[in-house]
Amino acid sequence: MNQQARPESEIRLDKLQQLQKLGVNPYPAVVPEHLTLNEARQKKDGAKVAIVGRVSGIRGHGKSTFFDLVDEGDKLQAYFKQDEIGDKDYSHLALLDVGDFLWASGELFTTKAGEMTLKVKEYALLSKSLLPIPEHWHGLSDVETRYRSRALDFKINENARHLIEVRGKVVELIREFFIRHGFLEVHTPILQPIPGGAAAKPFKTRYNALEADFYLRIAPELYLKRLVAGGFNRVFEIGPSFRNEGLSHIHNPEFYSAEAYWAYQDYVGFMAATQTLVQELVKKVTGSLKVKYQGQTIDFSRDFAVRKYVEIVREDTGIDIEKLTDFKDLKKAVDEKKITFENQKISVWSELVDELFKKVCRDKIMQPTFVIDYPIALQPLAKRHRANPELAEQFQLIAAGGFELVKAYSELNDPIDQEARFREQMKMRDAGWEEAQMLDENFIEALKFGMPPTAGWGLGIERLVMLLTDQHSIKEVIPFPTLRPKK
Repeated sequence: MNQQARPESEIRLDKLQQLQKLGVNPYPAVVPEHLTLNEARQKKDGAKVAIVGRVSGIRGHGKSTFFDLVDEGDKLQAYFKQDEIGDKDYSHLALLDVGDFLWASGELFTTKAGEMTLKVKEYALLSKSLLPIPEHWHGLSDVETRYRSRALDFKINENARHLIEVRGKVVELIREFFIRHGFLEVHTPILQPIPGGAAAKPFKTRYNALEADFYLRIAPELYLKRLVAGGFNRVFEIGPSFRNEGLSHIHNPEFYSAEAYWAYQDYVGFMAATQTLVQELVKKVTGSLKVKYQGQTIDFSRDFAVRKYVEIVREDTGIDIEKLTDFKDLKKAVDEKKITFENQKISVWSELVDELFKKVCRDKIMQPTFVIDYPIALQPLAKRHRANPELAEQFQLIAAGGFELVKAYSELNDPIDQEARFREQMKMRDAGWEEAQMLDENFIEALKFGMPPTAGWGLGIERLVMLLTDQHSIKEVIPFPTLRPKK
C-alpha cells in the first residue's frame, strides 16, 4: 500500500469503529427488499422505490447531500435532506465514503437539470469500504496492475466488466444451441490418470489417497467418446482444461472450451453445424455478421471458405509435404527455404509439419476458413480420410489472422488402428516430442466394445470472445488470468 493511501484507510477504519459504537452494523446479513437501479429507472416520478448500489460520488450542500449510486453499469442519484431523514441519520452520512454499499428507499423525482433522483426517506449501510479507490486508477495503463487487482478493476472499468459479460453470454448461447439440437450436457473428470485428447504438456499432481500420479486434463475428449460408446449419442461439455505451456497474448494455461460429440455423423456434417452456430453467436453478440478485429473486418455473413491443409502449405511455402514424408527430407527442404522455428528440438515429421503451418501459413488466414484434411500423423484420434488414408477427416475453423476457433473430425472408432496410432505416439514421445499422446487402455477397451461412427468438435471460448470484442490479449476476457508470481 502506498503512503498516500494510508491516512485515508486509517480514517475509514475510524469511521467503521464510530459506526459500530453508534450501534450500526457495517456488514449486515439481511438486505431489505429493493429494485435494481435499472428497474428503478423505468419508474415514473412519484414512484416509491427502494434501491441498492455502490457510492461513486458524494456532494454535500449544508443540510442536503447528494450521493451517486452505481450498480451493474447503471447509475442513480440519491438526495438526502436533513429535515426529511432526521438529524441523527443525517449526521451518520459523514461516516460514509465513496465505495460503500447502501440501501435507500424514498420517492423518485426529476431535478431541474433533468436527472432522475431518489428523494431518500430511509437508508441503511450494507457494506463499509475500508480502502479508497486509487486516484490514478481511472487512467491506469499498467495492465499487470489491473489484473492483480481484478475486483477493483471491475468496480471501476466498465469495459472490463463488459468483456466478462460477453464471455458469459457466449457460453450461454453455445449451451442453448446444443440443447436445442438434442445434445445432453455432461461433466467428465478434470483429474485424470492419463491425459489425452490433445497434443500438449499436462500439469501433474499426486493423488495421495490412491498413491498415484494424476493429471489436470488437457481435454475432455476421451471420456466424452466413452460416453458415446456407452450409448449417449449426442453429448457436450463446457468447462476448463489445462496445458502446462507458455503464456502469450493468445495462450493461458487454464482455458475454457466447449466439446461436443455426435454419433452417426461425420466431419462434413459438423462443418455445416459449425457455420450455423458461429454465425448465430456473432450476430447475437455483436448485432452484425461483420466484426472489426485489430483493424481488419472479419466477414461471417458468407459461407466460410474451405481449403485443404496440404495445399495451403504448398502454396505458402513451396514445400509439398505429401511427397516429403521422411523427417530428414522435409527438414532439408525447410532449411533450404531458410524457415526457422523457436523450438530447436523438433525431432519428428508431424511436429515439423505442425510448426511449419503455424509459422508460415496460419497467420495469413484472415476471413473465416475451414482448413480441412490434415496429415493423419497430426491427428492420432481422427478417422483416416475415405479417399486418402494418409490424411485425416479433420477441419479447423481459422480466422482473424490465425485464430484457431474450432477443431473437429470424424472420430476414429477402429480399436486396432487406434491402438497402433497410440503406440506410434509413444515412439514419438521416446524420440523427444513431449506433447505426443499416451496410450489409454481404458479408452481402447471402450472402442473394442464398439462405438458408432461419430463426429467430434471443440471450440475455444476465450479466443472467440477475443475476436467478438476486438481484444488483443486473452487476459482481458478471463476474469482472473494466470500471472507470473510477484518477485
